[in-house]
Amino acid sequence: MGFFTLETAQAQLAPGGNFGPWIWALNLRAELVSPEAVRLRLPYGEHVARPGGVVIGQAMMAMADTIMVLAICEKLGRFATLATTSLTTNFLRAAVRQDVIAVGRVVKLGRTTAFGQVDLFVDGSDEPIAQALATFAVLPDGAGAFNRADQR
Repeated sequence: MGFFTLETAQAQLAPGGNFGPWIWALNLRAELVSPEAVRLRLPYGEHVARPGGVVIGQAMMAMADTIMVLAICEKLGRFATLATTSLTTNFLRAAVRQDVIAVGRVVKLGRTTAFGQVDLFVDGSDEPIAQALATFAVLPDGAGAFNRADQR
């Protein structure tokens, strides 16, 4: 059995979970959690759409970052303090008035760094609409301080 159940993963995505209000507002839905992959759904709505119904890239990038946090914690078997160090997203085609499905996988997990990949699709299609590659720093347990840009 893994670290998360669907219910505990979903609780992280909702108010009171470990993510911020901007993530709660996306209304992400956990559909699969395993040590191999995490699958989330971004339900289509006007809150994530540009005029014409195109799902905005910012929402998909936030989804990709979020899914990787869940996937890394699932792989580690614990909550960890993580910091995104790189998130590169290639958008291949538009999602128009459709839910977006993301599948995130940890590609390599080291002591201090985790690498992942997120493939994004529209609901009902296996053709990717975007792909994100992510790198996260895995900070020591209990680490809460980051190097702030306004301090040296």
